[in-house]
Amino acid sequence: MTTTLREFDPVLVEAVERALAPYRGKLSPELIEHMREEALVLMSAHPYPVALLQAMQRRPPPDESHELARGGAPGAEEEAVERRG
Repeated sequence: MTTTLREFDPVLVEAVERALAPYRGKLSPELIEHMREEALVLMSAHPYPVALLQAMQRRPPPDESHELARGGAPGAEEEAVERRG
């Protein structure tokens, strides 16, 4: 199984490369490559790491500035409505 870095999200590739950095020079290049491929494939397919990856990705800046209610906070929606109007 041969993979290329461009098949995966750059944020994921960077995280995997950082995790492998301490092992470079201590393990064989073949083993490092195998570990890299396994980590990229597993972390791009399993739901939990995929959710973490999505949270790590940078979001584009908003088009305009305004207040947003935070989901999950008790009373957040009502509080936002009171502030607006």
